[in-house]
Amino acid sequence: MKKLEFYLTILIAAICVAAPADAEESFGQTRQQRGLMELQRGFGQRHAPTQVVSTPLTRESVAIVVDKHVESLFDRAADPSTHLVTRASAEKSGLGFLVDHFAAIDRDHDGNLRFNEVKGFLDARSPVTAKPASGTIQIVE
Repeated sequence: MKKLEFYLTILIAAICVAAPADAEESFGQTRQQRGLMELQRGFGQRHAPTQVVSTPLTRESVAIVVDKHVESLFDRAADPSTHLVTRASAEKSGLGFLVDHFAAIDRDHDGNLRFNEVKGFLDARSPVTAKPASGTIQIVE
């Protein structure tokens, strides 16, 4: 029993000695100083942001982006083995535009869409690929 009392006394003494040092350290600082230290710990070394070089918007650059997007949508709906889109595969892929205009897009009326058929259909309706208006611009006030 004396051994247990001895160990408990040492444990209590260790706690009492350690607690004031920790308490003094944290209570000696103002709330503002503690908050500032926490903020500083949260942020690492700052690096200058990398500059993003933007591509100027031209008809060609917009057409390239649109063509890539159309191609990705077409690939999503196309059968991987034939690389053709059917009405059912367009509907399954959620491409309602292709479903709604399927007959107009399918120029050879074989029930399948090829990418060049879709691209030709969309290019014919695109303001990006249309020829720019010639002449002068009239401003009406």
